Amino acid sequence: MHRTELDPNLKQAIQVGTPVELFDTATNQVFYLLSAEQYRSINAGDTFDPREAYPTIERLMADDDAHDPLLDSYQ
Repeated sequence: MHRTELDPNLKQAIQVGTPVELFDTATNQVFYLLSAEQYRSINAGDTFDPREAYPTIERLMADDDAHDPLLDSYQ
């Protein structure tokens, strides 16, 4: 594992409690920055209930939907 210092802007974003989406324009890859607590929760095995992720997914999708000019045509 690689360890680096957290940029103040990213630190502020992660303190909200939801994962931060990072986009690499060179490769078009998307990455997510999680707190250690969120990471442990996801990797806890069978104790993770997928429904716990619903609020986070909804927040991420709401932002994506807000910038989608074709959203109305999907319905």
